[in-house]
Amino acid sequence: MRKSFSMIITIVFIVVMSIIGVMILKFSSASNVHVSRSFMDTRANLMLKSATEYAILALQGHEINSTNKCLNKIHMSDNLFDINVTYHYFIDGNCSSVIWSGCKCSEIKTADTNGSVLVYVTVASKNPNFHIRKVRFTLQNP
Repeated sequence: MRKSFSMIITIVFIVVMSIIGVMILKFSSASNVHVSRSFMDTRANLMLKSATEYAILALQGHEINSTNKCLNKIHMSDNLFDINVTYHYFIDGNCSSVIWSGCKCSEIKTADTNGSVLVYVTVASKNPNFHIRKVRFTLQNP
């Protein structure tokens, strides 16, 4: 009787320990997924900030005239992300003039904000397992 009782206790102990081991492995893998997602999210935020700064730099270095026209879009790509930048201009004048033809622009009636540009930046991940899409709007004044 005593040996069979010891055998039952040993089997119960082994089952309990195996359940605890499985739970530890499950939580460990969940932690790895969380760290990976957090890393990708942080990297997407950094790419968004960097792309916004690059878009403003490209805008400031671009001379708008009848030859160059205006910047409409910039597309950049990385191993992990696709980055799209779209510009929308606010001008005090005629949007259908030669300089602004083909540009996204709106006519405004205030001289203070003449030449302001709305910079719309999106960063989207290429990896289908980590679907991340970050968006930032920036209003750049002249």
